[in-house]
Amino acid sequence: MSEAEENVIVEKKLDFRNYLNVYEFETVLPGSKEIVKFRPITTGQLKQLLVYENETNPIVVEKALDETLITSSVISEGFNINNLYLQDRFFLLVEIRRKSKGDNYQFEYVCPECKSQSVQNVKLNELKVTSIPEDIKDIVEIDKNLSVKLAHVTRGGQKEAYKNIKNIKKLTDTQRITEMSLFTHAASIQSIIVPEGEITDATIMDRKYLLENIPTNAYEKIRDWFSDNNFGMDFNYTIACKGCDHEEILDIPIENFFF
Repeated sequence: MSEAEENVIVEKKLDFRNYLNVYEFETVLPGSKEIVKFRPITTGQLKQLLVYENETNPIVVEKALDETLITSSVISEGFNINNLYLQDRFFLLVEIRRKSKGDNYQFEYVCPECKSQSVQNVKLNELKVTSIPEDIKDIVEIDKNLSVKLAHVTRGGQKEAYKNIKNIKKLTDTQRITEMSLFTHAASIQSIIVPEGEITDATIMDRKYLLENIPTNAYEKIRDWFSDNNFGMDFNYTIACKGCDHEEILDIPIENFFF
């Protein structure tokens, strides 16, 4: 075989890599209305996620989902996960899962009344999705002297707030979740309004201090604001036990959502 013929064979060598994960999908985020393009999750990504299989710290798990699944799957130019509303981030995560593994999702359910076990099948494409409200009243009055201006939290704002949890030592899992909720709500406070004026430079610790030192019914006003102005994918699911007719509404568990 001549050298010229050998060169032709080399040039025609096939490369299967050009045909891997070529499928592309897009979705419109219910909050920002941004169009996001993405590819399905690969086996390699799931392999990386297995490193966190026994991780109990939800902050670490959420970071893994950011980096291993979402950012690695999105192909939109200029995409920045820190700019996503938390509701948009979760919606996108479900959309990526749908296009990777399908619309059916099964999980095991144990009835709290009769202890019978059953497999629940959820159609992810049938879950209700709500757009962000057009007219949001962003001022919540705590009392006649104190009000707060609220806004939906982005992933970047949440991550920045979570940095303060590292300074709190020896937290139980329950305590950590409580702190995460407090810091997320604190991150939503854009300003604090008092009779003398509007405070726009309160630190995240100042805002958290406010939440910890107002009456519980006042804190409920802030939580109600999030409920009243919520958007995104409704991940609640109604389960009726066939063994004893017990019925309840719960959040769909996602322990094995991607496996």
